[in-house]
Amino acid sequence: MSSKRLPTAERQAQIANAALRIISMQGVRRLTSAALAEQVGIADGTIFRHFKNMNEIVDAAIALFEDAIAEAFPSDEGPPLERLGSFVVMRLALVRERPEILRLAFNDRLAEAAGQEGAARVGQMVERSLTFVRRCLADAQERREITPDAPLALLVWMVIGVIRGAADTDTHRAPREGGLSNATPEQVWASLEHFLRSTSKEEEHQ
Repeated sequence: MSSKRLPTAERQAQIANAALRIISMQGVRRLTSAALAEQVGIADGTIFRHFKNMNEIVDAAIALFEDAIAEAFPSDEGPPLERLGSFVVMRLALVRERPEILRLAFNDRLAEAAGQEGAARVGQMVERSLTFVRRCLADAQERREITPDAPLALLVWMVIGVIRGAADTDTHRAPREGGLSNATPEQVWASLEHFLRSTSKEEEHQ
């Protein structure tokens, strides 16, 4: 166990990040001071030298979640599929760097730990992502970059499903032949974009 003393802000960030990992991988019931101390490498009793209580730790964890999601938002400007591509690539990169963030975006564990106000904050970030994807796809349909005949909701969940699938991937499992486990975020988006555009191209030739 580490005995190195760190500035309070740095130690708080370590504890909050550990809380995110525990909630994501093990669930809210496993979020204890002992589990946090083990993750961070400090004595159990020192956790609450940095936070008043577990609610403060969860609040700090939500702030980290919000910051990570906010940083993975591209600009609202530019062609719709370029915007959507940037969004997908940034989210897939986040999955690889911090998989616990996107896992928590697709389940209720963080909201369950956070209480009503915290759950609302989590929900707002998730809804912001859905709104961004929906707007990009609607704009692309209007410009006929993708087929206007496909239900918008289906296209939204197709894109979100790719990101969710990446977040839910068991990294300890051997990658399947022909799968996307070893593909870069850019390669995944290229395949998805090709699929989205292909129907419109078929319509042009009919």
